[in-house]
Amino acid sequence: MKNIVGQTPRGENFYPRTPVIDKIYRRLDSSNHLYLSAPRRSGKTSIMRAMEDNPKAGYIFIYLDVEDCTNAEDYFRVLAEKLEESLTKHNHLAKLSDKAKGVFKKFLENVKSIKIAGLELETSGLRHQTTYAEAFELLLQELEVESTIIVLMVDEFPVAVENIAKAESREAAARFLHANRALRQRAQNTIRFIYTGSIGLPNVARQIDANPTVNDLNIIEIPPLNEQEGLDMSLKIFENYGIVVEEEVIRYMLGKIEWLMPFFIQLVIQLLIDESEATESPISKSMVDAVLQKAANHRNNVYFASYYDRLSKNLPKEQCETAHAMLLEIANKGSAKRSNFTQENANVVLETLEYDGYIHQQKEVFRFNSPILRMWWKKNA
Repeated sequence: MKNIVGQTPRGENFYPRTPVIDKIYRRLDSSNHLYLSAPRRSGKTSIMRAMEDNPKAGYIFIYLDVEDCTNAEDYFRVLAEKLEESLTKHNHLAKLSDKAKGVFKKFLENVKSIKIAGLELETSGLRHQTTYAEAFELLLQELEVESTIIVLMVDEFPVAVENIAKAESREAAARFLHANRALRQRAQNTIRFIYTGSIGLPNVARQIDANPTVNDLNIIEIPPLNEQEGLDMSLKIFENYGIVVEEEVIRYMLGKIEWLMPFFIQLVIQLLIDESEATESPISKSMVDAVLQKAANHRNNVYFASYYDRLSKNLPKEQCETAHAMLLEIANKGSAKRSNFTQENANVVLETLEYDGYIHQQKEVFRFNSPILRMWWKKNA
């Protein structure tokens, strides 16, 4: 198992999250549409790509990232084009009945005609009646598939909602969420949606007064690895590079990391291997301590800057300022009580920071989830 840091591990480099994947299948088997609730760097994209690469019998998974979508039609264009690409690339049509193939053929013809009409629109101002949204909705209404469930996995969906709110209006974003809910309700029972993102969809919906548009989604939380899983993954990575590390040292490392999301374990392992090679020394507890300090160094900004940028990019100015003040206080003091924060929007911001994976509440105080992120925030933010 190679140590892949910052990218999406696939195939044999993906550490199997069997309990989470089993839970997803149970919910899909019960006809649920899902929202995977997990902060950034939690491995949710890796889980979805693993399910796409190795689906259980009777399932087709189609992954797409909608982070750059700024309007509803652009979003449905990405869905339509990704579905068209997946059908041809992976030969999904071969698994379906003749009737289903006919529905897909009609859909692909619609997509092609929309593309042609788009070119005509640029050159002659012609208007085509069918939109990507209409073509996609028609497909989901007419598609009946025997013994096969098609799952559309929509990554960074909350970001797309926020983009629409910024580019157009909060009302447009709310209408977009309503349209997606209606689409789910009218789709054939063989279609499932899985949404996820590095920010909380319920928080985004609440901010645009559209909570009811997402209350049909079944929420699955992606937890950190437990200690045994963290140990197993670490051993597999060290073994791949021919490095022998005492189990006691690995457990010490995991205890220092605390928040055992795969990314943080892999980052520390990467630094440990580099340090061991540079000093020609075996990996030890003292090396773990030294490396943890380096993990929060500015040289690793590429991994942590997104936590900082997300606040200014996606929160209103007042909430962003409050969030920065809160996180700085928690970083400097190690923890802080709710009563420490007297800003008018304190409760909303604290809830957002909890949901998006920055902090958690423990015995009436707030702490950073990750000690590494806390150290980085204190040094660089």
